[in-house]
Amino acid sequence: MTNFVKSNFEYSGGYLHYNTANGERKFVARFKRGPITKAKFQAALIKHYDVDAYFARLVGPYNAQGEAPLQILMNDEILQFDRDDLGRGYFILDGKVL
Repeated sequence: MTNFVKSNFEYSGGYLHYNTANGERKFVARFKRGPITKAKFQAALIKHYDVDAYFARLVGPYNAQGEAPLQILMNDEILQFDRDDLGRGYFILDGKVL
């Protein structure tokens, strides 16, 4: 079990990558628009996941049945979607409303 290391993340052009211990550069997530920022997503990865477990679940060329990055957080109930009394939707990440 290898934990994520903040200094191994690389962000460019809206894409977040991770440089593994064996020198492999892996896609983590894309941030174009939306309520989840790169910093919040990265902090959740470091806190809740290890490298091998996250990449084993991520959809990609070697895992067609995998999950999308935000879907991984939602399936583990780290990221939740809720609605207020007026029907407006909002996200909750690690217990904090976004």
